Amino acid sequence: MPFDALIPWCEELERSLDPAARLRHWIGHEPDPWQIDAFTTQATEVALRVGRQAGKTSVLAARSVEELHIPESLTICVAPAERQAKIIAREIGRQLKRTELVITRSTLTELEMSNGARVVALPSTSDTIRGYPSVSCLIIDECAFLQGEGGGEDLIAGVLPMLTEKGQVYFSSTPAGKNNYFARLFLDAKPGDGVHRIVVKGTDIPRLKDKVERMRRTLSATKFRQEIERELLSDGTSYFDLSIIENATSTEGAICPKM
Repeated sequence: MPFDALIPWCEELERSLDPAARLRHWIGHEPDPWQIDAFTTQATEVALRVGRQAGKTSVLAARSVEELHIPESLTICVAPAERQAKIIAREIGRQLKRTELVITRSTLTELEMSNGARVVALPSTSDTIRGYPSVSCLIIDECAFLQGEGGGEDLIAGVLPMLTEKGQVYFSSTPAGKNNYFARLFLDAKPGDGVHRIVVKGTDIPRLKDKVERMRRTLSATKFRQEIERELLSDGTSYFDLSIIENATSTEGAICPKM
């Protein structure tokens, strides 16, 4: 083997043996520990409470690319809006350029490989997502914003039966209150329930430090806790907004008005 071909050969060997190396290669930078955790977990149900710009779309796309290496596999990516579905489909297409897979059919929302594997990205309406058989990987992005009964529970109940026996499902979202299916995945957590939960605060990601500090200056304390600290706060049904209640709260002793 020529010496100038040795390094690429070693890199390819490393990627074939190490999932973290594949993830690094496909997303184009050193992954965060939580991204490696989300990419390599063998849990059949994974819940990611992660905010914007943290790398959520990148790792979900990489998980789809991993599945596309399995012949005849089917990955479904669901998002509340068509625009969001196209974003993850675009990221999958970008990462596929770093693989040896051959795309035989490509649309804005569907990719098919020469090995028969497919990935389909769809908006979350029952008319579009029902009827796909033998789904090996199901990704529900921005799960907290799903419409319908039970905060998206009726829609999720309609798609989960499409999974194969060992199929894997990712529930991924930024927080949006407590009154939705995604929030209940965390609020109703029980030991041994089989859900692998990953919570990523913006303050835990060093590369987001400048952006986090800017958000701290511009957002209310409540909004910062929800958007950056990923807390599950008000369910949106209170008469008074939680930030108003917080601003009215004092650690000083109560002062009784004169009668």
